[in-house]
Amino acid sequence: MRLHELADRYRDNASAVVVEIDSTGRRREVTHRRLHDLAVLYADRLTAAGVRPGHVVGIRAGNGIDWVLWDLAAMMTGAVLKAFADETVIGDPGEFVTRHGLALLVTDAEVTSGHPALVRPDGVPGVDVVPADAPRGEPGDLHSLVFSSGTSGLLKGLNVSRKGTEYVISRFIECFGVGADDRHVIFLPLSNYQQRLSVYCCLWIGADVVLAPYQRIFGVVRDERPTFLIAPPVFYDTALQLFHKTGGGSLGDFLGGGIRFMITGMAPIRRETLEAYWAQGVRLLEAYGMTESGMIAWNTQEEHRLGSVGKLIDPEAVTFLPDGELLVHRPAPLSTGYFDTAGAADETYRPDGTIVTGDYGTLDDDGFLTLLGRKKDVIVLDSGRKVHPAEIESLFAGVEGVVELLVVPTPRTGRLGAIVTPADPKDDALVLSIRERIDKTNQSLESHQRITSLVFSDRPLRNDPRYMTANLKLSRPLAAAYFAEAAQARRQERAAEHGR
Repeated sequence: MRLHELADRYRDNASAVVVEIDSTGRRREVTHRRLHDLAVLYADRLTAAGVRPGHVVGIRAGNGIDWVLWDLAAMMTGAVLKAFADETVIGDPGEFVTRHGLALLVTDAEVTSGHPALVRPDGVPGVDVVPADAPRGEPGDLHSLVFSSGTSGLLKGLNVSRKGTEYVISRFIECFGVGADDRHVIFLPLSNYQQRLSVYCCLWIGADVVLAPYQRIFGVVRDERPTFLIAPPVFYDTALQLFHKTGGGSLGDFLGGGIRFMITGMAPIRRETLEAYWAQGVRLLEAYGMTESGMIAWNTQEEHRLGSVGKLIDPEAVTFLPDGELLVHRPAPLSTGYFDTAGAADETYRPDGTIVTGDYGTLDDDGFLTLLGRKKDVIVLDSGRKVHPAEIESLFAGVEGVVELLVVPTPRTGRLGAIVTPADPKDDALVLSIRERIDKTNQSLESHQRITSLVFSDRPLRNDPRYMTANLKLSRPLAAAYFAEAAQARRQERAAEHGR
C-alpha cells in the first residue's frame, strides 16, 4: 500500500461506496469514483485558499464524508492534516489558528467570532485566506499530526509517518485477507488515527466503508451488514447484553449476518466476553498496538488464542526488559515522535529508534503474547513489592457471580483492594458468597497477591463513561478514587452505627 498511489486506486471504482449516517438516521452515499471527484474539488478549494505543500490544515469536526474529503484533499495538495478531537475547545479562532500553526481550520464548532481561515466541513473557504505567517515546512515522511490521550489522560501530539501508515495497512490486508467484497463500519471519531487507517485500507482494496454515530451503531450494524468491525471492549460487552435481551436468533444475525471477523483492542476485554462470541460462532479477535508504534500483535482467523493478544507481527522487532516490559524497534513505526506532550516528560522514544511501550507481557511457547498490565498502573505495596493489577485480576477471574473485578491500591494500608460488580447487586446472598469465594481464593495465593478489602458497585466501571479515558479505556486513577471514596463512606456508616 502506498499513500501517493491511493487516489489512483479508488478514482475509477464505481461499485464500492462510502456511506454516511448522521445522528438523525439520514443516509448519504457516494461511490469511490464520486468521492475522488469531490476530493479533487476540495483540493482545488484548498489551493485557491492559499494552501501549499507543507502547510498544516486543521480539522475539528464530527465524522462524515466531508471529513474524509478534507483528509484526501490535504494529501492531494501536499498539506499535512492536523486532527483535533471533537471535544477540543477552539475559543478565539485567530489565537487557535496561530497557536497551532494552521493555514486553514475546518470545523463544525460554534465560535464566538469569525476568522477568514475558518471553513465549515461542507463549506468553501475564501480565496487567499491562508495567514501570511502560516508555517510551511517540508513534510518528508510526515503524513499527519494527531492527538492521543492514552491511559494517562495527558494529551500528546504525535507525528504520524507515511511509511508507518503504509506498513500497518499492508500487514493488515495481508494477515486478514480483506478485499473488495468486504464492508466496514466506523463509529469512533476519525480524529482517532486508527479509524483513518481503516478508511485508507477500504479505499485501497475497494471495500465499502460506513461512517456512523456511536448513538446509532447497533441499528447501523444490523442494517448495513458489515463483514468486519474494529471496536473497543465496551462495544462488544454492550452488543452482547442487547443480544441477550432480544431473546432469539443468533449473535451473528444480530450483528447483521455478514460478519467474517471482529477485532477488539484499545483496552483489556473480559475472557467471558470473548468466549461468548466464539460460542456463538462469531470470531472476536484480540489485538494489541499503540499509535506510537502501530500494531504490535494480533490474533487472526487462522492463528488465535483466547486470553492472548495474538502473535507478534514482527517478532524480531520486539524485545523484553528483565521486568517484562516490551520494547519495539522497527524500521517503520506508525509515529516518529511527539510534537506536544502537554509539558509532560516522556521517555517513550529512545534516540536509537526504540519505542518503550510501558506495557508488561509474556510470550508462551507458541509465540502468543499475553499482556500483564501497564507500567504506570503498577501498584507498590507497603512491603515495597510491585504488582500488576491486571495480573492479580486474572487470579480472581474464576470467582462465580462476579461480572467485573478491578484491583486498586487501598488508600490507607498500602495493600490491594478490589471493586466488585456482582451479577445481581441486590442479591445479598450472592454478595456474601462472593466475599467467601474471594476469601477462599486468597488462601491459595501469596500474601502480596491477596485482596484485603472489597467495595461493591452496581455497574461495571469499564462500561461507565465517568471512569473511562477519551480512548474508551478504564482510567485506573479514577477507579482508585472511586474505591477510596466508597471505602471512606463505608467507614463513616460503621462509625455512625457504633455511635448509636
